[in-house]
Amino acid sequence: MKKPIGAVPYLAPIPIVLVGAVVDGRPNFATVGDCAVLGLHPALLVVSLHADHHTTRGVLAHRAFSVNVPTESMVELVDAFGMVSGRDVDKSRLLASTPGPHTGAPLATLCPISLECRVHTTVEVGRRRIFVAHVVEAHVEEAHLTAADGTTTVAPLTTLRPILYALDGAYYGVGRRLGTSYDIGRSVPRVRDA
Repeated sequence: MKKPIGAVPYLAPIPIVLVGAVVDGRPNFATVGDCAVLGLHPALLVVSLHADHHTTRGVLAHRAFSVNVPTESMVELVDAFGMVSGRDVDKSRLLASTPGPHTGAPLATLCPISLECRVHTTVEVGRRRIFVAHVVEAHVEEAHLTAADGTTTVAPLTTLRPILYALDGAYYGVGRRLGTSYDIGRSVPRVRDA
């Protein structure tokens, strides 16, 4: 029997990303768990930031940001970035970056994947600023790309080793692979025979 526990957006795991923006002329990064894919065609993301976050100022000013996927080896830095504001700490001295060629948003050098995003729509809900954005380019380290049959794809999550979060307050790594999408479900008799 399920027991109600209140209005909690309990979806797990939550990918942890570093959202980058230029604020007051320098790169800044915020640790964010409120990020999700909205669609593949067109490539859309949504990021929710608190109105008072330093990074929010940069996103609003430039209408662009980056979403950088950190790895498990970066968990201490990622956690630290979530504990301090760019108003008080120059995070660009702790994490090297390069400006994205399409948006100018900072792409974190240590992160194997950086997505350049241009804001499409901003929605205000209370103290949250929700940015729906087009992914204008995905930058991926060559070591995390695989090629087969003339198609280049990103390596499996077990190789990428992103940081995941759960609402129990803990960070997690990726577990075992369960199967291939649009294939593993074929083992269900009613789907297979339909």
